[in-house]
Amino acid sequence: MKLDLDRSPRGRSELPLTGTVELDWQADRASSVSLSGSLLVDNLEGRVLVSGALQARGSAVCTRCLEPFDLHWDVDVSCMVLRDTSSDEGADDSMVISQRDGLVDLREILRESAILAYPQQTVCDPQCRGLCAGCGHNLNREACTCEAPQHDPRWDALP
Repeated sequence: MKLDLDRSPRGRSELPLTGTVELDWQADRASSVSLSGSLLVDNLEGRVLVSGALQARGSAVCTRCLEPFDLHWDVDVSCMVLRDTSSDEGADDSMVISQRDGLVDLREILRESAILAYPQQTVCDPQCRGLCAGCGHNLNREACTCEAPQHDPRWDALP
């Protein structure tokens, strides 16, 4: 997951990527993801722009039924490599790398991009019925054994 600045041709080219990135975050989310796809590399005068979309795959836990499953999501990547290392342009931006030549390690940029693109809710199936709030049974596998909810007269006054 490296970009070779010395061998990158002038103009636009394609950089195929395949590999694994460690996310190192919460236990209920994917700890590592497999990324695959290709990025566009625009090698300009003093900078190299890298952009595109990759496909990510990792294990996750469904937020409805709490079952593990294989999650797939798209990761948009956009970063700039400044070849003028004395410039302070983009010094505060985490998606800017200052490096004149050699191999640029894109692993941290890809890690940040995968985390930012991670879905807020991970659901194993759009039709997932989740867990019963009363008895805790997984409603995808078995029927609920709870009794029908009791009528609460305090709600009768509401329209």
